[in-house]
Amino acid sequence: MLLWCCCVLFCIWTDYASAQQNPLLPFSLPVTVQYPVPEGIADVWMKVALDYSIYSEKELAQRIACYEQAVRLYRKALNRRKEADALQILGDCHNHQGSLVPAEAELLQALAIYKEIGYTALQGIYDLLGNVNGQKAHYDVALKYGFLAVRTAEAQQDSSLQLCTIYNRLGLTLYHLAEYNKALIYFKKSLGVAYKWQDTTSILTLVPNIASTYWHLGRPGLAISMLTSTEKRYPLSYDEDRITFAAGLCINNVSLGRYGEANVYVKKLLNLSGKFDRYNYIQDVVYVALLNYYQAIGDYAHLRHYARAYEEYCRRGGYAYELLNDYAYLFRADSALGNFPAAIDYYQQYKLLQDSLYGEEKSHQIAQLQMQYEAERKDHDLQLKEKSIQLLTREGLLQKSALERARFEGNIIIGGTAMLVLMLVLGYNRYQLKQRINRDLTLQQQEISQQHQSLSVLVSRQRKLVAEKEWLIREIHHRAKDNLQIIVRLLNTQAANVDDQSARAAIRESRHRMQAVSLIHQKLYQEENAAELDMDIYIRELVAYFSDSFNGLQQISFDLHLANVYLEVYQAVPIGLILNEAITNACKYAFPEGQEGVITVVLNYVAENYLLLSVKDNGTGLPADFGIRKRASMGIILMETLTEQLEGNLSVTNKDGVSVVLIFKPQHNRETIPAY
Repeated sequence: MLLWCCCVLFCIWTDYASAQQNPLLPFSLPVTVQYPVPEGIADVWMKVALDYSIYSEKELAQRIACYEQAVRLYRKALNRRKEADALQILGDCHNHQGSLVPAEAELLQALAIYKEIGYTALQGIYDLLGNVNGQKAHYDVALKYGFLAVRTAEAQQDSSLQLCTIYNRLGLTLYHLAEYNKALIYFKKSLGVAYKWQDTTSILTLVPNIASTYWHLGRPGLAISMLTSTEKRYPLSYDEDRITFAAGLCINNVSLGRYGEANVYVKKLLNLSGKFDRYNYIQDVVYVALLNYYQAIGDYAHLRHYARAYEEYCRRGGYAYELLNDYAYLFRADSALGNFPAAIDYYQQYKLLQDSLYGEEKSHQIAQLQMQYEAERKDHDLQLKEKSIQLLTREGLLQKSALERARFEGNIIIGGTAMLVLMLVLGYNRYQLKQRINRDLTLQQQEISQQHQSLSVLVSRQRKLVAEKEWLIREIHHRAKDNLQIIVRLLNTQAANVDDQSARAAIRESRHRMQAVSLIHQKLYQEENAAELDMDIYIRELVAYFSDSFNGLQQISFDLHLANVYLEVYQAVPIGLILNEAITNACKYAFPEGQEGVITVVLNYVAENYLLLSVKDNGTGLPADFGIRKRASMGIILMETLTEQLEGNLSVTNKDGVSVVLIFKPQHNRETIPAY
């Protein structure tokens, strides 16, 4: 043990001394040294890395070097779990550094190792992968990993501070997709976790995000109020926080037309920006605020200067979303300054990048931007044509005066005079033709503008009608849910006043059926699409309801295998009632006297366009007289009736427990049901 300790201390001292001589070089282990305990030395590297701050470029490089050494040594020691942990931390550091390609590669390696060793708490690495892909503008991949992180955290019942980061990064992805209302929901969830843990750092990170979202939603006053109240409650100790708050106050004051107050924050941002490297991640916040301010006050020279610097920053870091916005600023600046070739180039780059990021979703905005640019270009061309015509007219007058003076010299230049008159006639005719063309173009432009306004009015009315329809549907579901809840409460009251056990049991079963249907209307009211129900989430909540409603179910566990299935309400209600009957029967009869068991629920596609719903338990099975009792069973009769409503196939088998299987087709044109 003494020999091992001396060896470790010697390695640390050697590398630390070499690093002090050249602080820009990362740590490196001497290749000639043979370490007897690689895992122990790797643990030391992991602890040494914590001494270096991630907010300093030089110290972050040293920290990354320490983690790289730890990964290599854990791999040599064959400790897969610690190797994956070190790779995850290393990927996070590269992400913080702005090196997105190595960050994603290291995180994917860590994820593969975690899955290989059966590690299930993957919400952290899913969150990091979502953040990296979001910065690379791969928003579909970022959303996938973001939702995976949320679902995994909820499945793991993770209520730690890590949940705050998961919600925040998912909100940022939705923010970049311009889904500001949805982003605001996740930002507020994240802030709730931060308040719960009283984590000041997270609070000071989330409040500017929420303020920026309010700004996009057209509520700058609320954003300013939130920023100022938070700044009073939590004093800002770090320059990064001072920059984010100053930037938020700057852009929101600009939105309110308070340019004097915004200028104070601009000066503060310029002063704080100089304390960081020009490619540090915090410079993004500074650039956004400066560009917004200079565009608002019409200072296009400064706007172009900072937009060009922002372009270099975005290209170096690979930030596609930010680069897209910067192209728009450069287009406006060059257009205002009369640099039309550069404006055309930036407009084309803006359009190409926008198409690659969003496809056709933002085509309307692009059309408006293009129309604005074309109008400015046509105005510029008209001005050039008018100057050219004035120049030709002036030259004609000069030539005419010269000919008049030459007439006194003789009749030698009569032919030249005739040619000059002919040129003047042709020039005048050309002038008249151009004037007529310009008038036609003006009329066409007015017609296009009127058609565009009419189209905008029609689209606005259509959106309003759709919104009213969706609101009415949600209101119907809400009222249906409330009415069913009233019935459930009445059944509870009635059950409390009934002494007969069989009557009380019947009331309880009716209450469960009502609750199953009420849950459907509640989910449809909460979902954005009020016409279809996510059966995955619904079945999980229904199972959770049974776990809370039945006494003594601690010995029973549920095994859920659910596909991503969406059903309309006319099919979701029968499915919910069938599930209610099958699970209720399994809970009541399959496991007597505290017997342990598992209830398996499956909802998946079979054959082609057919769904299979299965509820199976591994309990005692059906009684011997089931065939006789089946006719008198309310639950069996109800399930068969609901199966007929679904035009499906229902079977109940008794093998290693009871299995209830339903096959149906989730479409209107159902012709045949596959054999089971």
